[in-house]
Amino acid sequence: MTTLTVPDRATVAAVLAEAPTPRPVLGVNVIRIKPGRFEEFMALQMAHLERIRGTVPGVAGSRMFVSPERDAVVLVSAFDTAEHAQAFRRDPRFVEHLERSGGLVESTEAMPVELAYEVGVV
Repeated sequence: MTTLTVPDRATVAAVLAEAPTPRPVLGVNVIRIKPGRFEEFMALQMAHLERIRGTVPGVAGSRMFVSPERDAVVLVSAFDTAEHAQAFRRDPRFVEHLERSGGLVESTEAMPVELAYEVGVV
């Protein structure tokens, strides 16, 4: 007969405290949109999101923030690993989206970032 032993809460807490929590790989993109092209840009962006949603391995999530003037967006993307982020940038659907939306964009600044701190839910 096999006897199962269930660890107490203190043991479980100690093991979890020792295990490093993997941090997602983050990228921030500041995209400036050509005058009068915001609605067209957003329509393409939403169509792209719907096309790829749930099909890109390693995506932890994303957030898009829109400027009050509707002339810029900030896109924050999170991936499980750097390899997932690199694979997404090579995905033919993403490359096609960049080509399709490029005529609507004045400039783009992309940068990888690391989490310095977090407060609450964003």
